[in-house]
Amino acid sequence: MQMRPLTPAMCLILFVACSSSSTPGGNGTGGDGGSSGGGEDSGGSTVTEHGLVYDYGTYLTSGTLVAVQGLTVTDGDQTATTDANGNWSIIVPLSATMQPIVTGTTKGDPYSTLMLPMATAVASDLDWGNIIIPDVSTFQLERVTLGSDNTQAVVHVVTGTSGACTSVAGGVLTVTSPPGAKVNYFDSAGYPTATGTSMVDPPVPGRPVADIYDLAPGADITFTVTHPTCHLAPYPVTVNGASLSGQVTTKAAEPGDYNSAMNLVLE
Repeated sequence: MQMRPLTPAMCLILFVACSSSSTPGGNGTGGDGGSSGGGEDSGGSTVTEHGLVYDYGTYLTSGTLVAVQGLTVTDGDQTATTDANGNWSIIVPLSATMQPIVTGTTKGDPYSTLMLPMATAVASDLDWGNIIIPDVSTFQLERVTLGSDNTQAVVHVVTGTSGACTSVAGGVLTVTSPPGAKVNYFDSAGYPTATGTSMVDPPVPGRPVADIYDLAPGADITFTVTHPTCHLAPYPVTVNGASLSGQVTTKAAEPGDYNSAMNLVLE
């Protein structure tokens, strides 16, 4: 599925300013990996991708990020297992299109299947930063809150900022296509709220600021973002060694508790 912001010519109507440049924004912190699927760095022909996996629901009760150990991260034919700190690391060919998928069960708690956005590497180190995944029960509760259709897809929207833009608060995400797709914002605690009308800054980096739901699986999506002072960096946009194309894979939420993540940068 292609995430397509409107062209700069169109966004002149909506934004204070538009730019064809895409400077990376901070999207969380990374870490050294847990167990890896193998491979060796051979003269710059490979890239190490890594991240930190945290539990989505625990933050709501504890106010702190809780790492998830024992989940499986798969990218192509490579796999890794998150360690006690939520770290994972995979070595893949530099030319590969990367799209990690996180899932599994730990301590008897089954987790949803989270599909990260597609990316190519622009450096030998690709840091996915904080990856915040709901377990099955939390994801089901989230969909009850949304009132979403389980035969449709759910996409968690993660934002970063760059340059003079230091806050996403006040940003409004509008899906212009396909018809029927809806947007729901998260509150300052990081949970979906029926009363939200715009983005608020997430309580921790990497936590979603909005959901796109009731989205036809596999459909291309066109959207705009308006903000009092910032504008959307056009794709491809570079974040922590990853060139994000704006493409994500989406599947029906059920069966399988599938959800996707897409990254936006405001500048």
